[in-house]
Amino acid sequence: MKAILTKKNLLQGIRTASHAITSRPTLFVLGHVLLSSEEDAIRISGTDLETGISTVIPAQVLTPGKVTLPASVAAEIAGLLPDGSVTLEQDGSLIRLSSPPAEFSLVGLPPDEFPDLPEVPEDVWFEMEAGQLRAALRRTVSACSTDELYPVLCGVMFVFLGDTLKLVGTDNHRLAVDTQAVPAGSGQARAVVPLRALRGLLKIMPGQGSVRVHISESQMMFRWPEATLVAALIQRQFPDYERVIPTDFDRRWVIRPEPLAAALRRAEIVAQEDMQRVVLRFRGGKVAISARAGDVGEAHDEVDAVRERGDDLEIAFNCGYLLDVLNVIETDGLAFEMSGALSPAVLRPEGDDDYLCVVMPMEKGEEEEA
Repeated sequence: MKAILTKKNLLQGIRTASHAITSRPTLFVLGHVLLSSEEDAIRISGTDLETGISTVIPAQVLTPGKVTLPASVAAEIAGLLPDGSVTLEQDGSLIRLSSPPAEFSLVGLPPDEFPDLPEVPEDVWFEMEAGQLRAALRRTVSACSTDELYPVLCGVMFVFLGDTLKLVGTDNHRLAVDTQAVPAGSGQARAVVPLRALRGLLKIMPGQGSVRVHISESQMMFRWPEATLVAALIQRQFPDYERVIPTDFDRRWVIRPEPLAAALRRAEIVAQEDMQRVVLRFRGGKVAISARAGDVGEAHDEVDAVRERGDDLEIAFNCGYLLDVLNVIETDGLAFEMSGALSPAVLRPEGDDDYLCVVMPMEKGEEEEA
């Protein structure tokens, strides 16, 4: 194999494919990327056997073929090569990367050892704007669990119903649901995609253009012109999330997101020493925010609010959960729908019916109770 390509494209291609590679691959070849020649292009692929990514970069292919490169070393080299064109050429088991005056010879592996990325049939598919899917994922991945004792919670459930897509993430302490209209698609499916694959997807998926998604019983594929990501699905039963979403509430308050986020970040300095606990006191047209940690001290703050329904309430939440919601909404108000200090609260961005987050309250500390 011999090809000429730009440093920028080579580096971007290796970095994109490397998002599928773990820091400790189970097989030596899984620490490599596969470079395969195509017409006027090179496809670069990486996989950990659960997530696979391939991307296509322009190149002048002089001799077709396939080679593998150690991913981390190749990325570091590509990043430090002089700007301009790079010649990639196979010489036996060595692969030469040259951009005069710099030249490297790397030891590759037999390309036949590299696993093929699976093809996902088109029986169930949909297509939507990449920015739309990106926004929906950002709203739900933060609610997923990272506890591997509950693997089904370490992913987002996709509920595709033909003309709508619902994404659901939960860690049993909070639940995020985002619903989007789908302009084109066929079939119906429920599938849980691992968090690691979705984090990789968010890093490489463009903000513009469309993305096509195929769903099978064991795989989900995301494809756009420059790249493809295939993820093995989590084969576990996802919890019945709909039953935990409260349908009635006694109190509804609306707060502007910016001052609330600023106050919570200040309170978090103390709250992080007490399991991220913050206490919110909804009274009149204000919400008082406090945190207390015996070895650190106390924090007190206050923001304006609009009471739309119900009496005063004092309730404790995980500060990080509230900030995760505030980080992904773009409206002028965040509504808190609540029934009591020990009942789950529903957080909804004002004027946006596509998203909600159910947050379980925390017990207030003894000092706060007193």
